[in-house]
Amino acid sequence: MDKETEEGMHSGTITKVERQKRVKDRYNLYIDEQYTFSVHEDILIKYRLVKGSVISVEEFKAILYAQEKQQAYLYAIRLLSSRLRSEHELAARLKQKGYEPAIRTITIERLRQERYVDDGLFAEQLTMQRIRSQKKGRNWVKQELQHKGLQPEHIVHALGQVDEETEYRHAFDLAYKKYRMEFAKDSLKARRKAMGFLARRGYSSSLVSRVMRDLVKAFGAANADELEFGVEEFEDY
Repeated sequence: MDKETEEGMHSGTITKVERQKRVKDRYNLYIDEQYTFSVHEDILIKYRLVKGSVISVEEFKAILYAQEKQQAYLYAIRLLSSRLRSEHELAARLKQKGYEPAIRTITIERLRQERYVDDGLFAEQLTMQRIRSQKKGRNWVKQELQHKGLQPEHIVHALGQVDEETEYRHAFDLAYKKYRMEFAKDSLKARRKAMGFLARRGYSSSLVSRVMRDLVKAFGAANADELEFGVEEFEDY
């Protein structure tokens, strides 16, 4: 609640309640014949804001505070309608919007109680989406989960759901399809590029080494010694 709004508070009688034309669930309230503020329909009903009601300064404050909480809640719901978000992400967006800490805390708690936010579930779903659809490695996913402000226990649990063989197959397929032509021309160069590519996608050094060994088998033994040397070099790194 800004200073200007607070200074404009006064007791009075509601002389008109007018439904907004563009936003159907909001109502304009007039106190002593002057437009004073607008409220969401839920607030209108909760505080029984009807024509003829007398509002004290304290009631005025309570109504505006309730309206601010409702606005923050609806804003968060709109954000969640586009995609799932962590509590940390929502709190950051509410802060950007100018809501004070108490409002942000109340909003997140309400969303949690109503099951609109669940960091544990969010971590699991995001992890599976990144691993299965985008074929990212667990190191990439871990960093993203940390960036989204998730607690360590949620991150550990989510990554624990990742099937190692699935992750391996994704890494092998990516490297094979992307560099198979280059392996036929210059196996050493292709091997270095493939290792860097997989590492940047978040695959662990041990998994990348395993992929490289299997690529040696896939492309034949002609350059096996050279490729094996590269794998050992990568592991040492």
